[in-house]
Amino acid sequence: MRSEGQAWAVEQLDEIARASGEWFEVVEIVEPTAEGGLLSATISVDLSRYEHREGGIPFRARERLTVKVHADFPLDRPLLYFTHKNYADFSHVQWGDYICLYQASETEWQPADGMFGFLTRVDAWLRAAAAGELDPTGLPLHPPIAYSTSKLRVVPRQNTPEPAPPFWAGYARITKESETVIELGAWIENSEPIPDGRVAAAVLLPAGMPHEYPATMMELLDHLVGIGVPIQILRLSLTLGALRTNADQPVIFVLGAAMRGTAGGERKQHLACWRIDPERGKKLCDAALASTPDNPIDIDEFYAWAVEAKIEWCQVLEDRSEIVERRDSRSPAGWWTGKNVAIVGCGAIGSSIAIMAARAGARKLQLYDDSIVKPGILVRQQFDRYQIGYGKAQSTARNVSYANPDVETVHLGRDIRKVLREDEWLAALLEADVIVDATASRTVAVAWERQFRELPKSHPPLLTMALGHNGDIALMTLATSASPGMSLHVDRLSKIAFANSSRGKGFLDEFWPVSADRERLFQPEPGCSDPTFRGSAADVLCLTSRMFNVGATWLSEAEQPRHRCYALDLSNRRPKARLPAELEFDWAPNDLLTDFRHGYRLHLGRSARTAILSWVRRSERLRGPRVETGGILFGEADEFLKTIWIDEASGPPPDSIASEEGFVCGVEGVQDLHAEKTKRTRGSVRFVGMWHTHPGGMPIPSGTDRAAMAKLLGGDEFLGRQFLMLIVGGTTANVVISGNVYKRSEYEH
Repeated sequence: MRSEGQAWAVEQLDEIARASGEWFEVVEIVEPTAEGGLLSATISVDLSRYEHREGGIPFRARERLTVKVHADFPLDRPLLYFTHKNYADFSHVQWGDYICLYQASETEWQPADGMFGFLTRVDAWLRAAAAGELDPTGLPLHPPIAYSTSKLRVVPRQNTPEPAPPFWAGYARITKESETVIELGAWIENSEPIPDGRVAAAVLLPAGMPHEYPATMMELLDHLVGIGVPIQILRLSLTLGALRTNADQPVIFVLGAAMRGTAGGERKQHLACWRIDPERGKKLCDAALASTPDNPIDIDEFYAWAVEAKIEWCQVLEDRSEIVERRDSRSPAGWWTGKNVAIVGCGAIGSSIAIMAARAGARKLQLYDDSIVKPGILVRQQFDRYQIGYGKAQSTARNVSYANPDVETVHLGRDIRKVLREDEWLAALLEADVIVDATASRTVAVAWERQFRELPKSHPPLLTMALGHNGDIALMTLATSASPGMSLHVDRLSKIAFANSSRGKGFLDEFWPVSADRERLFQPEPGCSDPTFRGSAADVLCLTSRMFNVGATWLSEAEQPRHRCYALDLSNRRPKARLPAELEFDWAPNDLLTDFRHGYRLHLGRSARTAILSWVRRSERLRGPRVETGGILFGEADEFLKTIWIDEASGPPPDSIASEEGFVCGVEGVQDLHAEKTKRTRGSVRFVGMWHTHPGGMPIPSGTDRAAMAKLLGGDEFLGRQFLMLIVGGTTANVVISGNVYKRSEYEH
């Protein structure tokens, strides 16, 4: 009846016995009694050569062990038992004789090693057991065993109080309950007022319990009374727990002992939970209610029950932070723990970020979205068919509560642009530790820019996330309160960075396309649905989770960046030899100038400033420090936001006239420069004005400057709506720069 695997196991045992001399002997083989049954091999091992130390198992010179081999060996690992129960009180010995060889057999057991690997493990275990080193200092203690006989699982969620000798007695609030799971919340000492609602009776011990917990109530009571826990405390605690329990619900008793932690370290409470069936709980209640001083039938009922009761231990699924280390504890996602996160847009990205932040332990989620769940979005957004027709913000809040009920959620089905205009809503939004904009909306980006235009700014970091049209490329930007702009500003910096990078064309084509086929938007329901991208749930989660972690990494830096950009390309079209999968940019701070004529904000980029000063120094070297010079400014103007970005600057065109009396800017080559920059940056850098110097003087427009503007904007040769004049005053050692915006409307009659 041996299986092929069992035959192989016996063959290996015999081979080991022949090679080991007297150390190892196969005493007996008991064949399986049925197909698929266990094969038992009794072996004898010489333990006299193992050093025994205090605390170790006092082995005899030779021990007999039983190896039980499954029919599916080596896919199923063998089991090992002592042939007696003499060592039942030692850790790693269960049921009196079973030897716990592996902490995680799924990863530690190697099928290919067969019996050779198994007996190597046995040798190491016996050696460590004799030396008292089964729980080495610094490694986790082997927890005690309470053999569960109930299908009910108990989940403790809050750390226990530290019990002072001889014990702590009280209750644990039952915060959630179903047929299969009970969750325990706050701990209440028996001297404190007991709140309304369900509670579990609890006793916590500052010392340990036997490695195997008692299976009967009398054994348990005997042990507890023996270590100083009065039986009256147990009876009253159980009775009160029963009185706080409905007739169809079980009574729960929690027993804690200081037996968790690491060897040599601080001991924490190991919790075991006893389920008392509803029928017995009702009898305890009835007896307590009927009891009188002259007829204490509750005491009689308790002792009568104790004599015959067996303990129905439950499986405990730990969720206490003092016992369980978070599985994401070394992940960048740890930054989100305890944070107040505002998510604007609860679509593909936003609904995914909300669930990720909830699982990461966010304290609060503010959810903003004025759209509803529609059938088509279910293929990739975090909703189900039962939520069709409900608001996305509301539905996301519900899903968050399923993922982590501890997260406080606030959902608002309003357009974020309206939220920014309401003081009360805006104040709540600004309480967040971070704002995630997942709208992919240009108008929302403009709204952020307008709302936080004035300096100094005060707002949480703003992360903006977007996906490409095929759901395989992602773009994320960060704008902190130290940045001179918001997402629109950083988007623009990103676009120019991609345009100027030899590795950025793929991202530029994706998010700022110029080809006709890319400008045609995808509408899932032609004519009736908003344009969107093509992509699956897997695409969304892959890209969004990466942005989630990269964003957390940025935000966790000790010196937080002003603004940053991150792009990820997972498309199959990416040329492997040339384009990276990821690109990241950050930028030195701009000079921020104010135009006092019309209130424009002027962003003077570091590159443009460097170019201007380089031309000034060149002019001083060639013509002397008193000769004026100048050149052309290139950037972008936004009349609605009253903002001009100055990104690049040239020197004087060849036909310019420079003297100590003034500078007349020429036009030769300017059109070509304008065309090159406009094409390269796809319209983000173009002609915006000119700069010139007032050597040693103040950067204030002179009469000549004002006359030149009147002639330019009052005539027909220049067709622009406004013109920026940048004046560089002072000296190269102490530069003073001012900007002045002139509008055509000033000179129209």
